Amino acid sequence: MKRMMRRVICLAGLGMLLGGFVHGEDGNKQPEPIIVKKILSVDYSIQKINPPNLVVSVVGQVPTGGYTKPTLVRTIYVTPPEDGIQEYTLMVVPPTGVVTNALAKVKAEDTWKGYTKEAPWVKGVRILGVGKGILEKRFTDPK
Repeated sequence: MKRMMRRVICLAGLGMLLGGFVHGEDGNKQPEPIIVKKILSVDYSIQKINPPNLVVSVVGQVPTGGYTKPTLVRTIYVTPPEDGIQEYTLMVVPPTGVVTNALAKVKAEDTWKGYTKEAPWVKGVRILGVGKGILEKRFTDPK
């Protein structure tokens, strides 16, 4: 009898677990992208072509696994910023089902083709997180 009861409990738990996977795939609206709160690193390279391209690579930290579609979004300015720093925001889509309960990293990259034609004022990049999650790198900074 105890053995049978364990099987029933085990099957019920498995059903609840699988129900979470199925729930996310049944056509429900996907969650909106959110800002990655903590930026771990930012790197850049300037591709030496005419006009040059600016490639910005970012690594951020999210609280669990399962975050998808990391995207680096460049801020569009009406008036260039006085400090000459181009801002970006790292966005991700949060998980909808069962996830690993451990910190995870997300990576994204943006290539700005011919950036000097559009923004000759750029002197560096700033990746916006939340609170102290902001990271900045000036083009004169050592990589």
